[in-house]
Amino acid sequence: MRRLLGLLATLAALVLVAFAPAPAAAQNGWLADRARTEGPGFRVGDFELHPGIGVEVGWDSNLYFTEDSPDPAMRDVRRVDTGILRVTPHFLFSTVGAERRQEGAGRDDTGGSPPTVAFRGGVSAAYYEFFAEPNRRNLDINGTLRLQVLPERPFSFTIWDTFTRGVRPFTENFRPGASMARINNQAGLDLAFQTEGGVVQVRAGYTFGLDFFEDSYFQYGNSFTHQVTLQESFRFLPQTALIHDTVVSIQDYFSVPLDSPTLVADNVRLRTRLGINGAITESITLQAMVGYGAGFYPQVIVSGMPYDQDYDSIVAQAELGWTIMEGMRLAIGYDRDFFPSYVGNYYSRDRGYINYQMLVGGAFLLALDFDVSYADFGLIRGGSPGMPIIDTTAGVRNDIRVGGGLFAEYRFTEWLGVNATFRYTGQFTGYRYSNVGFVDPAQFNKFEVFGGVRVFY
Repeated sequence: MRRLLGLLATLAALVLVAFAPAPAAAQNGWLADRARTEGPGFRVGDFELHPGIGVEVGWDSNLYFTEDSPDPAMRDVRRVDTGILRVTPHFLFSTVGAERRQEGAGRDDTGGSPPTVAFRGGVSAAYYEFFAEPNRRNLDINGTLRLQVLPERPFSFTIWDTFTRGVRPFTENFRPGASMARINNQAGLDLAFQTEGGVVQVRAGYTFGLDFFEDSYFQYGNSFTHQVTLQESFRFLPQTALIHDTVVSIQDYFSVPLDSPTLVADNVRLRTRLGINGAITESITLQAMVGYGAGFYPQVIVSGMPYDQDYDSIVAQAELGWTIMEGMRLAIGYDRDFFPSYVGNYYSRDRGYINYQMLVGGAFLLALDFDVSYADFGLIRGGSPGMPIIDTTAGVRNDIRVGGGLFAEYRFTEWLGVNATFRYTGQFTGYRYSNVGFVDPAQFNKFEVFGGVRVFY
């Protein structure tokens, strides 16, 4: 451990000397927020280009989500903590935004009217070096494309695609040679209609999703999803609207082997909600929605007995936002929903959360988040021979999940920044797998700390 800490310190020093004029902390997750990723950019004709690269060193206390106190009579799984080196280049591009259309010699002389076509996309990668597990080194790949025709007009439509290849481990290291790479692709078409001034807005969309695991052991989790959405809003006050959404999802597990470790089922899921979104005062906002959710799963025979379970219950969301002052915002919320699961067909979740973000002088950003949730799974059965894949709890699983994080960034210039991230994730349950190697882990604790520097333009 002492040698590992020394190596981390050396790498951190080399990174900072190469890129920054002052000591720095760490970074994590900034690629997920485009606003944090883009710098001033280059204008090339009608396009903005934003290249960048980040280098981070960090530590993960539980790389494989290993249970805190595994029963040695059931399995022998070694808990792994590791230092991590992550290098994340990215390249973002888009048609010129409204602000840039008014700048410079190439400014738009049409009064800043929106373009006929708006295009936005980007590619990024993340190379991971796990010091304690060098055989796990691998490459994340991400790509997004979004083409909007007739934006800000009474009628518009958008074609989009999002691709992700993730390589961070998601379960215990039950087979050291097993690949943890997972591919997800979402592609869709959205249609939008709005009256003059946006008093009434209607959106309809279709999404085709693919979830694919590269290792043969996890093939039981591969699925296609067809999703249809409908959203409407009616603004009856300047900053307050009635809102409604309905989502229908059809999921097909297309490559389930006969010896699948868990029973998964094709399904149809429905969620419909009605609510309000608006301002209470100039600094306080409220969004509240309530509705109905249902999941429909086919009946199967397990060990001579019918296994038939559907889901239906209330779904809800409420969030209170407070802009304390310019650049400082606090949000507190609650949501209740249900989700597909690789064990038990589904799980319902009640979650409370709090988010805080502060931006000082356009240079220092501090963001904190915390959430706690209760998850209730459907009855869990094994795929073959159809017996419960647990040891003592009769297929019943209820989890308490806790998560929280802190992100801080300081920008020396509009293109150079250093940041620090700390994150904790904990899952507490009486549920126990009788063997390991499932996409969904059970009980674990996990700490992550990252620090780095990035150049973005």
